[in-house]
Amino acid sequence: MAIFSKIISVFVSFFMAIINIFGLGAEEEPRFVLGENVNSNAAQVLEIYNAAVIKTDEDAPLVESKMELDKLSVGGATGATVAMIARPLINDILSETVFEDYDIPGEGLLTVDDVISAKSSTENGKTTVIIEVKDQADDFSSDAYTAGPVSRAMGTLGDIEGALKELGSAFSDGEDTVALTYTNCKVACMIDDATGEIIAGEWTYDVCLTIGYAEIAIEDVEIVIEDLNVDLGYTSEF
Repeated sequence: MAIFSKIISVFVSFFMAIINIFGLGAEEEPRFVLGENVNSNAAQVLEIYNAAVIKTDEDAPLVESKMELDKLSVGGATGATVAMIARPLINDILSETVFEDYDIPGEGLLTVDDVISAKSSTENGKTTVIIEVKDQADDFSSDAYTAGPVSRAMGTLGDIEGALKELGSAFSDGEDTVALTYTNCKVACMIDDATGEIIAGEWTYDVCLTIGYAEIAIEDVEIVIEDLNVDLGYTSEF
């Protein structure tokens, strides 16, 4: 039992190493709703939004990020047991964890090619912007901020390889079976027209992490992960 407990502990450590930068939140009623006279010209809307991100970063507010684990499954002989034990442990950690940073998600570099739609409306000196971002597929070493549309919109889980190296760990085999798929990415914010700064915002996505087969050395234990599927949701807001 002691060895199995160690495997569970290492598995949870591995999982948290991957997702320790960002977090997911439960779906709520929308905070941002477009008014009348909607501008659907993506190029115009993105010009306004990108400028606001850059301007707001000069005096960024405190942004809070949270994670939520939607689904966890693990293959192999002990996979079901590992998932059953690890799931509540991970949920407990995530439910108590809020990441805070004085940094607006993204760098104001979204392009028309990155988005499905970008719309805005202006009322009473404030502009509401809602952007739907295209999906993104990454491998285990993709950059968190430049790899694709979701990266440019708000950043991603990014470099799993780098996260493991920070733990003094690495893939022994199977890194080519790691995949991250980002979907349902949405940016919504309100801009003060007088200052050009974002005064409230919400950035969200869902991400699915899959590992077909991998051998990973963490601390003094090497674990084998088979058919790992993890679904997460991410929310950053202020």
